[in-house]
Amino acid sequence: MKASKWLEAHAARAITVGADASLPEAAALFLENPEVRDIYVVDEYGRVCGHLGFRRLAGLLLAHLRPTHSRRQLVERVTAGSVREHMDEHVLCMRPDERISEVFHQHMERRIEDIPVVDDDQRLLGVIRVADLLRKAIEPVG
Repeated sequence: MKASKWLEAHAARAITVGADASLPEAAALFLENPEVRDIYVVDEYGRVCGHLGFRRLAGLLLAHLRPTHSRRQLVERVTAGSVREHMDEHVLCMRPDERISEVFHQHMERRIEDIPVVDDDQRLLGVIRVADLLRKAIEPVG
């Protein structure tokens, strides 16, 4: 199935944030939208320029709960900063005319739970949630 057809039938709201947003602001978006596992960072033109996953953000904001054993953990403990400083700039996106089966395995290997669908200008059209794909796969045929 092509991404465009999936989005028509199974629309999932994509959550975005500006690169200059604070980490607590991004965390608030996750808390307000508990089904969301990935936030997409967009530039001033609405183009996807980064990705911030729930686990990464939680690790940064909850670093004080872990004992400090390494330099990296110490740096994380004192880091606040903006989303831009902590986002993954390498976002695996798909186009509306691509088949989900063509990109699905890449997302699973990277442990990404949402597949962002973007237009030719890198603007986010929607997301395909892996959980929704799983729901559809186990749905009884009737």
